[in-house]
Amino acid sequence: MKGFDGSERFELVREIGAGGMGVVFEAVDREQDNRVALKTMQRLRPLELYRFKQEFRSLANIVHPNLIRLYELVSDGRDWFYTMELVKGVDFIHHINASKGEQERLRPALFQLCQGVSALHDAGKIHRDIKPSNVLVTAAGRVVLMDFGLIKELNKNQCKSTDTGIAGTAAY
Repeated sequence: MKGFDGSERFELVREIGAGGMGVVFEAVDREQDNRVALKTMQRLRPLELYRFKQEFRSLANIVHPNLIRLYELVSDGRDWFYTMELVKGVDFIHHINASKGEQERLRPALFQLCQGVSALHDAGKIHRDIKPSNVLVTAAGRVVLMDFGLIKELNKNQCKSTDTGIAGTAAY
Protein backbone atom coordinates (compact mmCIF):
# COMPACT_ATOMS: atom_id res chain seq x y z
CA MET A 1 0.00 0.00 0.00
CA LYS A 2 1.60 3.21 -1.12
CA GLY A 3 2.21 5.57 1.74
CA PHE A 4 1.55 3.02 4.51
CA ASP A 5 4.55 3.04 6.81
CA GLY A 6 3.11 1.52 9.96
CA SER A 7 1.58 3.27 12.92
CA GLU A 8 2.50 4.35 16.40
CA ARG A 9 1.73 0.86 17.65
CA PHE A 10 2.93 -1.23 14.67
CA GLU A 11 6.44 -0.96 13.23
CA LEU A 12 6.79 -2.52 9.77
CA VAL A 13 9.73 -4.91 9.40
CA ARG A 14 9.35 -6.15 5.82
CA GLU A 15 6.80 -6.87 3.11
CA ILE A 16 5.75 -10.52 3.09
CA GLY A 17 3.41 -10.50 0.10
CA ALA A 18 0.84 -8.62 -1.93
CA GLY A 19 -2.46 -9.52 -3.53
CA GLY A 20 -5.51 -7.98 -5.11
CA MET A 21 -6.89 -6.46 -1.91
CA GLY A 22 -3.81 -5.59 0.08
CA VAL A 23 -0.23 -5.94 1.15
CA VAL A 24 0.95 -8.11 4.05
CA PHE A 25 3.86 -7.05 6.22
CA GLU A 26 5.77 -8.54 9.09
CA ALA A 27 5.38 -6.01 11.91
CA VAL A 28 6.33 -5.50 15.52
CA ASP A 29 3.36 -4.87 17.81
CA ARG A 30 4.92 -2.50 20.32
CA GLU A 31 1.95 -2.77 22.69
CA GLN A 32 2.00 -6.60 22.85
CA ASP A 33 5.78 -6.86 22.35
CA ASN A 34 5.57 -9.51 19.63
CA ARG A 35 5.72 -9.95 15.86
CA VAL A 36 2.57 -10.25 13.78
CA ALA A 37 1.54 -10.28 10.15
CA LEU A 38 -0.29 -7.08 9.24
CA LYS A 39 -2.57 -6.92 6.19
CA THR A 40 -3.33 -3.48 4.74
CA MET A 41 -5.88 -2.36 2.19
CA GLN A 42 -4.81 -1.24 -1.28
CA ARG A 43 -7.88 0.93 -1.89
CA LEU A 44 -10.31 2.56 0.51
CA ARG A 45 -13.38 2.58 -1.71
CA PRO A 46 -16.58 1.53 0.10
CA LEU A 47 -17.00 -1.89 -1.55
CA GLU A 48 -13.37 -2.87 -0.98
CA LEU A 49 -13.52 -1.67 2.63
CA TYR A 50 -16.69 -3.71 3.18
CA ARG A 51 -15.02 -6.84 1.74
CA PHE A 52 -11.90 -6.27 3.82
CA LYS A 53 -13.95 -5.98 7.02
CA GLN A 54 -16.00 -9.01 5.98
CA GLU A 55 -12.84 -11.06 5.44
CA PHE A 56 -11.72 -10.29 8.98
CA ARG A 57 -15.10 -10.71 10.66
CA SER A 58 -15.80 -14.00 8.88
CA LEU A 59 -12.84 -15.69 10.49
CA ALA A 60 -12.00 -13.72 13.63
CA ASN A 61 -13.74 -16.17 15.98
CA ILE A 62 -12.69 -19.39 14.26
CA VAL A 63 -9.67 -20.89 15.98
CA HIS A 64 -8.07 -23.99 14.51
CA PRO A 65 -4.40 -25.01 14.27
CA ASN A 66 -4.65 -25.30 10.48
CA LEU A 67 -6.19 -21.86 9.93
CA ILE A 68 -4.26 -18.64 10.35
CA ARG A 69 -5.31 -16.87 13.56
CA LEU A 70 -6.69 -13.37 13.12
CA TYR A 71 -6.16 -10.87 15.96
CA GLU A 72 -7.38 -7.28 15.51
CA LEU A 73 -9.13 -5.10 12.90
CA VAL A 74 -7.68 -1.60 13.17
CA SER A 75 -8.33 1.85 11.74
CA ASP A 76 -5.87 4.54 12.69
CA GLY A 77 -8.07 7.26 11.14
CA ARG A 78 -6.29 7.12 7.81
CA ASP A 79 -5.60 3.45 7.05
CA TRP A 80 -7.40 0.16 7.67
CA PHE A 81 -5.52 -3.05 8.45
CA TYR A 82 -5.75 -6.17 10.53
CA THR A 83 -3.23 -8.23 12.39
CA MET A 84 -2.84 -11.96 12.41
CA GLU A 85 -0.52 -14.74 13.40
CA LEU A 86 2.90 -14.52 11.76
CA VAL A 87 3.52 -17.94 10.19
CA LYS A 88 7.06 -18.65 9.07
CA GLY A 89 7.13 -21.38 6.48
CA VAL A 90 7.10 -22.31 2.83
CA ASP A 91 4.19 -22.74 0.47
CA PHE A 92 2.57 -26.14 0.10
CA ILE A 93 4.35 -27.17 -3.13
CA HIS A 94 7.80 -26.23 -1.83
CA HIS A 95 7.15 -28.24 1.32
CA ILE A 96 6.12 -31.35 -0.61
CA ASN A 97 9.02 -31.09 -3.07
CA ALA A 98 11.63 -30.36 -0.38
CA SER A 99 12.84 -33.93 -0.10
CA LYS A 100 12.81 -37.26 -1.87
CA GLY A 101 10.11 -38.52 0.48
CA GLU A 102 7.20 -36.70 -1.18
CA GLN A 103 4.68 -39.34 -0.09
CA GLU A 104 5.88 -39.05 3.49
CA ARG A 105 5.23 -35.27 3.42
CA LEU A 106 2.14 -35.23 1.21
CA ARG A 107 -0.20 -37.40 3.30
CA PRO A 108 0.18 -35.58 6.64
CA ALA A 109 0.12 -32.18 4.90
CA LEU A 110 -3.08 -33.00 2.99
CA PHE A 111 -4.64 -34.39 6.15
CA GLN A 112 -3.97 -31.11 8.00
CA LEU A 113 -5.20 -29.04 5.06
CA CYS A 114 -8.43 -31.06 5.03
CA GLN A 115 -8.82 -30.50 8.78
CA GLY A 116 -8.55 -26.72 8.25
CA VAL A 117 -11.04 -26.76 5.38
CA SER A 118 -13.38 -28.92 7.45
CA ALA A 119 -13.21 -26.41 10.33
CA LEU A 120 -14.20 -23.66 7.88
CA HIS A 121 -17.11 -25.71 6.56
CA ASP A 122 -18.22 -26.56 10.10
CA ALA A 123 -18.36 -22.80 10.73
CA GLY A 124 -20.50 -22.32 7.61
CA LYS A 125 -17.74 -20.83 5.43
CA ILE A 126 -16.20 -21.71 2.07
CA HIS A 127 -12.69 -20.48 1.18
CA ARG A 128 -12.98 -20.32 -2.66
CA ASP A 129 -9.25 -19.73 -3.31
CA ILE A 130 -7.27 -22.69 -2.00
CA LYS A 131 -3.96 -22.80 -3.86
CA PRO A 132 -0.34 -23.55 -2.89
CA SER A 133 0.54 -19.92 -2.13
CA ASN A 134 -2.39 -19.70 0.33
CA VAL A 135 -1.13 -22.68 2.31
CA LEU A 136 2.05 -22.37 4.40
CA VAL A 137 3.88 -25.22 6.09
CA THR A 138 6.16 -24.46 9.03
CA ALA A 139 9.52 -26.16 9.66
CA ALA A 140 7.73 -28.32 12.25
CA GLY A 141 5.27 -29.50 9.57
CA ARG A 142 2.20 -27.49 10.68
CA VAL A 143 -0.03 -26.67 7.70
CA VAL A 144 -1.78 -23.27 7.82
CA LEU A 145 -4.50 -22.14 5.39
CA MET A 146 -4.71 -18.38 4.93
CA ASP A 147 -5.92 -15.54 2.70
CA PHE A 148 -9.67 -15.41 3.19
CA GLY A 149 -10.40 -12.54 0.81
CA LEU A 150 -12.91 -14.60 -1.17
CA ILE A 151 -14.58 -16.38 1.74
CA LYS A 152 -18.36 -16.81 1.56
CA GLU A 153 -21.11 -18.15 3.76
CA LEU A 154 -22.34 -21.64 2.96
CA ASN A 155 -26.04 -22.12 2.35
CA LYS A 156 -26.64 -24.74 5.05
CA ASN A 157 -29.80 -26.05 3.36
CA GLN A 158 -28.04 -26.81 0.08
CA CYS A 159 -24.41 -27.23 1.27
CA LYS A 160 -23.12 -24.76 -1.28
CA SER A 161 -22.06 -21.15 -1.39
CA THR A 162 -24.77 -18.50 -1.35
CA ASP A 163 -22.85 -16.81 -4.18
CA THR A 164 -23.37 -18.42 -7.58
CA GLY A 165 -20.55 -16.49 -9.26
CA ILE A 166 -17.16 -17.95 -10.07
CA ALA A 167 -14.32 -16.87 -7.80
CA GLY A 168 -10.74 -17.79 -7.04
CA THR A 169 -7.66 -18.41 -9.09
CA ALA A 170 -8.60 -20.03 -12.40
CA ALA A 171 -5.62 -22.39 -12.47
CA TYR A 172 -6.79 -23.96 -9.21
